[in-house]
Amino acid sequence: MSISKRGFALLLGMGTSFLLILAGVVLAFVYAIFSAQTTLHLSFYFSCVFFLSVFCGGYAAGSKGGIRSWVPAGLIGPITGGLVLLLFYSTAFFIPGLTELLTMILLPAFVSSTGALLAANRGRRQEQLRRNKLTG
Repeated sequence: MSISKRGFALLLGMGTSFLLILAGVVLAFVYAIFSAQTTLHLSFYFSCVFFLSVFCGGYAAGSKGGIRSWVPAGLIGPITGGLVLLLFYSTAFFIPGLTELLTMILLPAFVSSTGALLAANRGRRQEQLRRNKLTG
């Protein structure tokens, strides 16, 4: 596999991750506008959207890049988490502690590389099934 194919796979994964985060934010704003409540607690919702987007970004990178891209696809999580922390810091003067750094940097790296590994293994398994159908 060429480097440009792996680079394209990682960019596709990052784009997927950012697109899903943007969709989650838009859905939260729509919910906030049409909600009759005065106080909204969306932290669990944003955590789910964040980790789902990182997993899907890794999955997209793994399905496009193959088995060799699962280690570099782990960068999708820390980059996305770092950008989210930067957004929090720039809008609310939020100084992250150790637990926030671990949650937004290390855990997303694990989740995104897990998604890439699952996609690469799924692709490998489908390839083996196709070979078995042709030979058997």
